[in-house]
Amino acid sequence: MNNPSINFHVQAHQTDFRIPTELIKKNFKSIQKLIEKQKKQVYEDVAKIKKNPKLPATIKLEMIRKLIRGFDQYSKKLAQAIEKDREYRSRLLARIDNLKVLEECCLAEATAILSEAKEEEQLNGEGKTDDLVDPKPTEEILPSNDKFLDLHNPKLINWYRDQTNLLIVDYLIKSNIKKDRNIGISLLKNFAKTDPKFLKLIDYDLFENFNKVFVSIIVDHDLTQIISWFNENRAVLKKSGSNLEFEINYCKFLSLIEKGDINEAINFSKLNLSPYGNKENYVDNEVKNHELNWNRLKEIGGLLVYMAIKNTSNSTTTASTFSSSLIINSSRFKEYEKLLSDERWENLSQSFLTNFIKLYAISQNYPLFIYLSIGLSSLKTKSCYRNTENTIFRCGHEVQDLQNINTKDKKFRSPEYYYKILNKNNNCPVCSPELFEISQNLPHAQLITNIFNNPFKLPNGNIYPFDKLLIPSEKYLSEKNTLLRMGKVKDPLTSEIFMIDNCVRVYPA
Repeated sequence: MNNPSINFHVQAHQTDFRIPTELIKKNFKSIQKLIEKQKKQVYEDVAKIKKNPKLPATIKLEMIRKLIRGFDQYSKKLAQAIEKDREYRSRLLARIDNLKVLEECCLAEATAILSEAKEEEQLNGEGKTDDLVDPKPTEEILPSNDKFLDLHNPKLINWYRDQTNLLIVDYLIKSNIKKDRNIGISLLKNFAKTDPKFLKLIDYDLFENFNKVFVSIIVDHDLTQIISWFNENRAVLKKSGSNLEFEINYCKFLSLIEKGDINEAINFSKLNLSPYGNKENYVDNEVKNHELNWNRLKEIGGLLVYMAIKNTSNSTTTASTFSSSLIINSSRFKEYEKLLSDERWENLSQSFLTNFIKLYAISQNYPLFIYLSIGLSSLKTKSCYRNTENTIFRCGHEVQDLQNINTKDKKFRSPEYYYKILNKNNNCPVCSPELFEISQNLPHAQLITNIFNNPFKLPNGNIYPFDKLLIPSEKYLSEKNTLLRMGKVKDPLTSEIFMIDNCVRVYPA
């Protein structure tokens, strides 16, 4: 199709409704737990008062006051949870309204056909047509998702501009994981100053919380935030077969070993790690987790020996120093050193990322990259990366050339920057250094053009069918025969005459 339809955009924005939906479910479950907990507490407090009728009035009064204070706290928490529910639902409504704008940007032809179809359906429903006619519903004649958009509509142009801004903000929020501030959130708040709806179209608060936990792991090497997040979502993570709890406990055990708290590490492993070695503690969908965890638990004993040898390697005894050096330089010993490297924090952060994505049903790819891939694949041809005269790419050295260029400062760099360095000129987005990594693995565009059989190219650049040039027609029979005997052909448009040897047979790409 030449023009995008409403259905295309509805399908593309389906993921925007997943996170608010999951947040509503999670918040609803927390409200249920809050009500049940308060209900149980009130019953217990009232029962205590009833079971002890001989209690002094002052004590009973104090118990009632305590019960009232607890109920006030419950009311505040419940009000906060209800406000959260309203906020999440308002995001869903805002995203629905964002898509409804497209209904005002349809092509006039499609709207007219749809209105005619509706009128015909109404007539059929009133029985004004022949009984033998089987009236078809409007959706079968022209489904609403087949309404094409008018690309010249100013509202649609503004809508596309807003969506582009949202895609960029979404990418910056998710990719800019820093301790101080997030560039994406700052940019989003700037957009919200002119149009507050932007805050409803991106779940920035959820990703802001994700960034805090992720940074605490990968930068601060702190387990406080991840433990709190896991406890908050324990029930859901357990149902999904998550292995995050083991990763947290294993990382904490390695931290105790690194600090030199060997006895505390041993006691911690007995309570928090040894149960993972028992296959009976796993359900059917956690078989892979058991195998993975068991292999890692078998290394714990060797790690303790490693620490003991490392601590005694500074001994003054020559024999012990010699034997320790042999062990320390062994390949197996270096694997234990690797366990205490920063790699454990990277593994934990990746495990957290995987569970976070799964919990909120988030796409693993950036939406911005998906849209770019769609556009690039429609532009990519077999000639991309091949023109060594006009691009920075050289056959067999594409990636290496890019790496050499990217070693320099890339701040505020435009595509032309690379080409100026290499004295090249190329405006192809597929061949650009910025989009090379995305486009290199994309399929070529399935371009269909009307071409004639056996194309023949003349020196002036014009291309004609072989039959038209070399097989004489009745009208120009004598002239063509004369030229062919001389080994020449004539251009039908310019009347130029060329030697056949200077003409080239060409083939479509």
